[in-house]
Amino acid sequence: MSSLRSGRVVIVAFVAIIASTAHADEPPAPGQKSPETSSEPAVAAPAPTKPEPPKLPAPALPAPAVTPIPIAGFRARGDTKVHDRMVGRLTHLEIGDLITPDKIPELEAALLSSELFRTASVTFEDAPDGVLVVAMLKDKMSWIAAPTVYVLPSSWSVGVGYAENNLLGEEKKLLLYGQIGNRTNLFFGTYLDPAVNGTKLQLRFDIYAYRRYVQEYLNPPSDPRSFEVGRETQQTFLDGGVLVGWRFYWWLVADFRLRGAYVFFRDAKAADGSPLPVPQTDGWDITTQERITLDARKHLYGVTWGPYVQALVEPSVPGLDSYGYVVAAARAYYSWRLFGEHELELRTGLGIGRHLPFHEELAIGGVSDLRGYDVDQFRGDTRASFRVEYSVPIVKWKIFAFRALGFFDSGYVAYHFQDPSGARNYLPTEVNGAHWFRNDFGGGLRIYVNNVVLPLLGLDYGYGLEGHSRELYFEIGLTDF
Repeated sequence: MSSLRSGRVVIVAFVAIIASTAHADEPPAPGQKSPETSSEPAVAAPAPTKPEPPKLPAPALPAPAVTPIPIAGFRARGDTKVHDRMVGRLTHLEIGDLITPDKIPELEAALLSSELFRTASVTFEDAPDGVLVVAMLKDKMSWIAAPTVYVLPSSWSVGVGYAENNLLGEEKKLLLYGQIGNRTNLFFGTYLDPAVNGTKLQLRFDIYAYRRYVQEYLNPPSDPRSFEVGRETQQTFLDGGVLVGWRFYWWLVADFRLRGAYVFFRDAKAADGSPLPVPQTDGWDITTQERITLDARKHLYGVTWGPYVQALVEPSVPGLDSYGYVVAAARAYYSWRLFGEHELELRTGLGIGRHLPFHEELAIGGVSDLRGYDVDQFRGDTRASFRVEYSVPIVKWKIFAFRALGFFDSGYVAYHFQDPSGARNYLPTEVNGAHWFRNDFGGGLRIYVNNVVLPLLGLDYGYGLEGHSRELYFEIGLTDF
C-alpha cells in the first residue's frame, strides 16, 4: 500500500561566436584591387574586441527561515467526540515540541491514518506560550453492533458482536462477541486502554472461552492430496488474561501479559466413529507473554503501507502450569501504497516451541496463512509462513468501497521438539522429524463502509498447489478487528 517522483535536468549550452577571415589566396572581387598590387597604403584593420560575457541574473535571495514555534496545546473541533489531548497522541506530538506550518500536511495525514475520521484539517492558532494545534474533524462511526456469518470449508457459524474502536473519544477499544456453529461455540471479550490517563501506559483485560471440535489430519507424506482426518476431539478452553504495556514511541510498544486457562478434552474418535485416546491430558495452562511490537504503518481508506514487526516469547509458569512448555514467535509485514489506492503486502512469520501441548501447537491452514487448505490442517512445533498479496479498488458506490485482491501463500510446519512425557498422544504420522510444505494462490473480495472503521465482508478463494484443493472462506461482520 509509493509515489513516483520525477526529476528535471536543465542543460545550459554556451555558444561561441566565431569571426571568419578572408584567405589571402582568394581572388579579389571585380573592381577591387588586390592588397599586393594596390598603390594605396594599406590601412590596418581594427583589432577585434573581446565580446563581453553575458550577464547572469543575480542569485535569488534565500527565503526567510521560518522559526519553529513551541506547541502550547491541542484542540479538537468539529463533528467529533475525540478529546483535545487525543489530537497530540494521534499526530505523535507533545506540548513543548517545536512546529512549523509546513508540517500541517503531515499532521493531517497522521489523523486520517488513525482511521477514526472521515475528514481532518489542521490549523495553528496563536497562544501566549506558542501555538495551539487545532484539528477540525469529522468522525467515522467508530462502533458497530452486527450479526456475523462465517462459512469455512468444513464448518459454519453465526454470531453477534459489538465493537467500539474509539470508546469515550480516547481510542479505547471494546469488543464483545459470541458465536455458535456446527463445530465451534465461543465467547470473546476484551477492553484495551492504549494511553491510561493520557500517559504512555497501556492496559488490557480479556476473557476467551470456547468449545470446538478439533480435527487432526493424517497428512501422509506419500500423498499430498490426502485430506483424511485421523482424529476428532471436543476441546474446551476457558481463558482470562491481563496485559500491561508501555509506549516508548508512537511506533514502538512493549508489553507483558499474564494469562491463565483450564483446558480439557472429551469424545475423541476416529473418522469412522470408533473411540480413540484424547490427544492431550487435561490441565492448567498458565503462562507469561513478553512481547515487543514495531508498527509504523499508515492507513487511508482501506489501504495500508509501511512496516510492522512483532516478536513474542511465552514460557509456562513453573509450579502453576500443568504442561511445562515454551514458545517463541515472530512476524513481519511490509506494505506499499501504489498508484494511489493499490496495495502490495508481504508477510512472513516464524515460530518454534518445545514440548507444546496439543492446544498450543503451531498450525497452518485457513484464512490466516494458507487459504488453499483446511483450517489448521498441518500442525507441529516449528512453523514458517510467507504471503504476498496485491489489492486494488474496484468501485465505490454510495457508502461502500469494493476491493479485489490476489494472493500467494506458502507455509512449512514440522515436529522437532515433541513432549516425551506421554501427556500428548500423537497420531502415527505425527513423529519427530515429520514435516509438511504447502503453497497456494487465489483471489478475494473486501467490502468497506466509508463511515465505519472495520471492513464488513471478506471472501477468499484459494487453490492448493500440492493438494489440488479448492477452498472458499467467507466472512460477514467483524472482520480484521
